[in-house]
Amino acid sequence: MTRIAIWGLGAIGSAMAEQLSRTDGYEVLGFDINPVTIREALAAGVVQGAFNPAEINVLPIDLLVVAVPPTETMAVLRDLQTNNLVVDVASIKQTIMQAADHLPHFVGGHPMAGTDETGLIGRKKVKFDQASFFLVGNDADCGRIMTLLSPLGSHFETIDAAKHDALIALTSDATHLIAQALVATLGGNMSEGARPFIGPGFRNTTRIAAANPELWTQILLANRVATTEAVTNFMIELQRLRELLVNNDAEQLLTALTAIQQIRRELA
Repeated sequence: MTRIAIWGLGAIGSAMAEQLSRTDGYEVLGFDINPVTIREALAAGVVQGAFNPAEINVLPIDLLVVAVPPTETMAVLRDLQTNNLVVDVASIKQTIMQAADHLPHFVGGHPMAGTDETGLIGRKKVKFDQASFFLVGNDADCGRIMTLLSPLGSHFETIDAAKHDALIALTSDATHLIAQALVATLGGNMSEGARPFIGPGFRNTTRIAAANPELWTQILLANRVATTEAVTNFMIELQRLRELLVNNDAEQLLTALTAIQQIRRELA
C-alpha cells in the first residue's frame, strides 16, 4: 500500500488527494488548518484519513505533499524535520528550495494545473492529466516522485529552480499582472452602458484576474525580480505596437501582427 500525506486541502491539494485516493493501492491522508475542510474532505472521499502534523516525523508514509500558499509553504518547510520524501506544489521554486535546504529528500514541485477557484470545491476545476509538472531536485528523488504521482497522468519534467522562475514569470506571473491591469483600466474608464460591449475576447483574456488576491500577492512578491523583468519586456512590446498605431503604419502593423500570430499558433 502506497501512503501519501497531503498538507493543505485547497484546490490543488484536494484535487491531488482525490485522484490518488481513487487509485488502487493508494491510501491518502490529509491535513488542513481548517477542521471543517478536513471533515468535508473525509465525507466526500477526497482523503481516506487525517493526520496530525506534529506526528509527521514518525508517520509511516511514502510521500508528504505540502500544498499550501507560498508563504505558508516556506514556513512549514523551515520547521519540518523529517527524512521522508517531501514535495511542494508552489509556483515559485528558488525561495522554496532555500527554505527546504535542510531536508534530505525534498523535491520542489509545480504542477501547471491551477485554477482561479479556491478551497475544496475548487478541486473540480484542477486537471492534472497531460499537464506539465515541474520538479527541482536530485535525480533519485525526482524519479521517486514521478513514480508515486504517476496516477495523476501529468508530464513530469526536471528543471533548474532559477530557469523555472524566469520562465514562469513570463508565462504566468506577468500574465496575471497584465490581466489585472486590463481589468483596472476598464474599471477606471467604464461608463454607463459599457457592460454589453464586454465580449468573449476581454473575458477570456482577463479570466485569471479573478484569482485569489492574497495568494497572488504572495506569488508575485516571491518572484518579483523575474516578474518585473518580464513586465518590462511586455511594456517594450506594447509601446512598439502603440507607436505603429500612432504613426498610422498599416504595413508595419500588419507585419508585426502576422509575426505574433505565427508565434501564437506555434504555441498551441
